Formats: sequence, C-alpha cells, structure tokens
Amino acid sequence: MLSHWFIMLPEILLVLFVIIAGLISRYRNEKTPKTFFTLAQFFLILSLIFTVIFYNKSVFPTFLQNTPFITLFKSFAYILSLGWLYLSSKWFLNKNRPSGMFCSIIFMQLLLFDVLVSSVSLLTLSMVVPLIFLSNICLIMRHWDIDKVKPIAFRYAVTSLIFTVALWIAVTVFFILSSSFTYIEVQKYLASCSHNNIYVLIAVSFLVAVFMFMLGQAPFHMWFLDFIGGGVLPVCGFITLVPPLMVFCALINLLKDCLLPFSDYTGCLLISFATLSIIIGALSSNGENNIRRLVAYLTIYCWGICLISLTDLSSSSIIASFAYIITSTLSFAGVYAVFLGFKFHGEYLSDFDSIKGFANSRPYMAAALMIFMFSFIGIAPTFGLSGYMLVINNLLINSAWLKLIILIAGMFIITRSCLSIIRAVYFNNTYRSYDRPDKSVYICLFIIVTIIFLSLFNPNWLMRNAVIVIGGIG
Repeated sequence: MLSHWFIMLPEILLVLFVIIAGLISRYRNEKTPKTFFTLAQFFLILSLIFTVIFYNKSVFPTFLQNTPFITLFKSFAYILSLGWLYLSSKWFLNKNRPSGMFCSIIFMQLLLFDVLVSSVSLLTLSMVVPLIFLSNICLIMRHWDIDKVKPIAFRYAVTSLIFTVALWIAVTVFFILSSSFTYIEVQKYLASCSHNNIYVLIAVSFLVAVFMFMLGQAPFHMWFLDFIGGGVLPVCGFITLVPPLMVFCALINLLKDCLLPFSDYTGCLLISFATLSIIIGALSSNGENNIRRLVAYLTIYCWGICLISLTDLSSSSIIASFAYIITSTLSFAGVYAVFLGFKFHGEYLSDFDSIKGFANSRPYMAAALMIFMFSFIGIAPTFGLSGYMLVINNLLINSAWLKLIILIAGMFIITRSCLSIIRAVYFNNTYRSYDRPDKSVYICLFIIVTIIFLSLFNPNWLMRNAVIVIGGIG
C-alpha cells in the first residue's frame, strides 16, 4: 500500500503545490511572483524526478499506464513548464500583478494532462478532457481586462461543450458495442467488426475531431487564435508550448492502442486535418499584422506537418513526427522568449510594426529570432532542417507523393511570412528605444541557441534517441 503512494508522488506533488499556493495567497502578506516561482520550481523538479523513477509504474493499471514513451513526453512538458514559469514570473513582476492563481492553474493542467497521456480507458478520457476544457477557460480569464476576454471564454465554453458531447457520444457508442471502456478491449472489438459499420465510423470521427480541436487544428483553430490574440503573454506561451505536446502523445496512444484496426480511416481523417491546417496556417500567416497571431498560424502549420507525417502510424512516422515536434517546440520557446523583449514603456508589443528595426536596438535578440525563423523554414544548417528531413525522408520511403507535395508547398508559402519578419527586423531603418529586457530572457535565449548550435555538430541525435519512443509504444 505504501508503494502506491510513492508511485503517485508526481500527481500528489502537483496537487500539493496548488494547496500550498492557495494558503500562501490567503495568509501570507509578502507573496511576489518570485515566491510562487520558487515554490513551483521545487515541486516541478521533484515531480519530474519521480516521474522518471516510476516511468513504468501505475497504481490503477485498468485506467492509467505509464511507458518510456509517455514518460518522455511528460518530462518535456515539465521542463518546458519550468522554463516558461521562470520567464512568466518576470512578466508578472514587470506588470506588478499576482501570479499565484496562474501558477495553480498551470499545475492543475499538468495534473490533468498527466492523466490524459497515461489513459488506457475511454472512461478516463471522457472525464479528464472536459476538465481540461474548464481549466483552459480559467487560464484565459487570467486577464486584468475581464471584459476583453469574456467573449473569448464564452465562445470557447460553447465550442468545448459541443466537443465534450461528441466525446461522450463516441465513448458511449464504443461501450455499447464492445461492453468495455478499456483501449485494448475496444481494439479487439474493432478488429472483429466491419469497416463499414456506420456507428463505429461516426464514433472514430468524433474521437479524432476532439483531439484535433484540442490541438487547435483547422477547421477547429479559431479558439487557439482567440487565446493567442486575446490572452496575456504567459497564457499565450503556455498554450503554445505544453498542451499540444501532451495532447499529441495521448493521440498516438489512442490511435495505436485503441483505433489501430481502423488505421486506414483514421489516416484519411488525419491527412484531411493536416492538409487544411498546413494550407490555412501558411496562407493566413502571410496576411497577419499581429505578430502573436502570426506565430499562432505558424503553430497550426507546424502541427499540420507533424500530423501529415503521422498518418500511417508506422514506427518511422512516429520517429519523424517526434523529431519535428522537438525542433518546432524549441523554436517556439525561443520566439516567445523574444516576445518578452518586445516591451516599450512597460507595455509588451504585438503589432507587426513594433518589430521594424528591432535589430538596431536589440541585435542579439534579433539574431536569435532570425535563427528561429530559419528553423521554421528548414534552412540549413538550422535545427529545423533535421526535423524536416526526417519527415521528408519518411514520406519518400513510403512513396507518399501527395503528402510530400502538400508539405513542400506549405514550406514555400510559410517561407514568405518568416522572411517578412526577418526583413522587418533587419532591413528597416526605424529605431525604437525598447525597454531593457530582463536578464532571464537572455539566459533562456542563450540556452536555446546553444542547443541549436550543438545540434549542428551531431545532427543525427534525434534519430538515435527517438528509438526510445518506439520502445515505449511497440
């Protein structure tokens, strides 16, 4: 019995932080953002350590199971959350605003995503996904101008309610047909049933659609643009970096462990969503004047590339998708770190004109931004080239010519928007006296750029280390 408590330590620590943070907010007079980050740092590091230690242990194996694959994604999520909470604490200090509630919501989301990625039961899925939707509403409401975000929260609440109902319908259909909620039992039923069963096709479609909505993929991407365009910078960064990573891990588990007998059908669904996301993300980014929304479209495009690589669910496809995730997520982390340097008279800038001539006053940050933009395009020898090459090689091996054409067309279109950012930053004589960024921005940028440059000397490390992923899902 005592061993169960040890295995559950990561989840217990996440809950414990929320309780302690609430007590500090209520009873302590001195409670700066630095206080909450120091506390969050301690609990996150401990959660990460115990997650790795108990990488294959579970207290409720009927509902939740851990594997090296799942542990890998959880570890990335904890590391990204730690880095972003570090930067966000500086934002809250500069804005002189409390951060306790924001940190608590982040920890609750980490707990929910922890359950989501470990889920091996549709019942668990049906319970945790609505709670994630609710936590997202709480996250977007972390804004001093409530009237500005109320319409965003309302639209998201209505939309998420629709997808919650779709999820419950799908889970109910599978339970009625297979008499079980567990992935493995549902998979056994799907393996024996007709591929023309209309009820199964509808249920599968609903499940995939829910995950596409959570990933912010087209045509369900409007909520993501709302969050990025209307939320405060800490919310924008977290929503971009951590939740998609965990949702993608849960999607792979669902496709491999539950819906695999219908892989041809799910592959068609994925390529449809991926194609639409690549087209909308690439084209819309070229006409966007808000720099944060532009990056949001880049995010939609990048996850579309990831999905188009995943469609056949082979080991090589998962490796390629995993590698592309690493390169794109690292670049997005760098871009949002740069966003914290777009500050003028205490206000964080977001319009496209605000970055014109940025290199004239912030040459080091501008150089980092250029590296990240080149990475999105996949220009050698940046980090992004490794991810693109693995995806392209996988498509070539499988003779997926249509997918390859879509990918290359998207690359050409997205190149224009990325180069427009570089042109505005470097080839404009405008000079703006930006506020001096906090040293934490330079520290994070240095770490990210260092990782990118180190990868140039060993570009194959992604392929070698990605074998860990296959070992956890085989």
